[in-house]
Amino acid sequence: MPTQEYFDRIPPFPSDQPVVSLSKISLERLKNNMTEEVEKLFEACQKWGFFLLDLTGSEQGATLLQDAEEMFDLTIRLSTLGHETLKSYTYKPPDFMRYKGIGSIKTDNGDADHIRAYSLSQDEVLGNSSHSRLHPDVVNTSKEQLRRFIEHAHSVLDEVLAKLDSCLEIEPHTLEALGPLNQESDSIVRLLWSPAQTDANYDRISFGGHTDLGTMTLLFNIAGGLQVLPAGCENIKEKWRYIKPEPGCAVVNVGDTLVEWTGGVLRSSLHRVVTAPGDQAKVQRESVAYLVRAKRTASLQRLKGGIIPPLLPGEKEETRTVDEWSEWRSRQIALGQLKPESRGGCNE
Repeated sequence: MPTQEYFDRIPPFPSDQPVVSLSKISLERLKNNMTEEVEKLFEACQKWGFFLLDLTGSEQGATLLQDAEEMFDLTIRLSTLGHETLKSYTYKPPDFMRYKGIGSIKTDNGDADHIRAYSLSQDEVLGNSSHSRLHPDVVNTSKEQLRRFIEHAHSVLDEVLAKLDSCLEIEPHTLEALGPLNQESDSIVRLLWSPAQTDANYDRISFGGHTDLGTMTLLFNIAGGLQVLPAGCENIKEKWRYIKPEPGCAVVNVGDTLVEWTGGVLRSSLHRVVTAPGDQAKVQRESVAYLVRAKRTASLQRLKGGIIPPLLPGEKEETRTVDEWSEWRSRQIALGQLKPESRGGCNE
């Protein structure tokens, strides 16, 4: 998350909420290849599929924190434009880039969602694609900041993926090569905000339970509201646990594609967003997400070697591209034929 200055702007996270105890992984210690830190990373990616990435004490991390603060400022500027202005930039399926207003999708309990979002294509920002979309001036004048955020966030996640290569005992740069910055992909920067809560309904689900389709997601948020469902637990309110934001840290989670590539060695956990707890509900909640997806030509075929389990007798080799599989999976979930749930990993 951004620095303490940003946390001081809102009420503190209440101490009486159920919080998941995630591992805090130091970027600097990963870069220095500290054995204990690498082992903690691998365990976290198997057990929860989530961890806190501590960016403090690292020059690379400090740069990304500054970039994230610029993205928060952009999110706030977008939110002040108001829905009436932003709705002219509403996404048009099958292209889901640009603005999403409140109430456009259903949550777990059938209610309308309670979150606004503005999604930006990595390819468009970096110039990998000739596809050009119409954006508000606050976005158009922030392209350089967006480019820096993408490049620095991607570089940090490459450090994480490099260590997972080692833990999986596969060739160095294997995972990094499946999603390079200079090739077309569906990677996204998503700026999100939810309005302050003004009534007594503090149990609202802002964005329903889901797993991320991509490789990895890097998230910055200040107010609480992100929750994860522990493995093996029934999807009921009492079982969900908050991920408490911490200054100087980002939340990182494993996506479904990484689960597929590793034959289920790593975990993609069901997570959702609810109204921020306690007095935090009384302020607008903002978050910044960088969702990394593989290059368009990447195969979903399971990686071979190391500790990745081979296909069992009767299992078929995956022949679809990541894009084809992601489109199929999204459609199946939308039709109610697939239920979002945690996938892969271990329960220990």
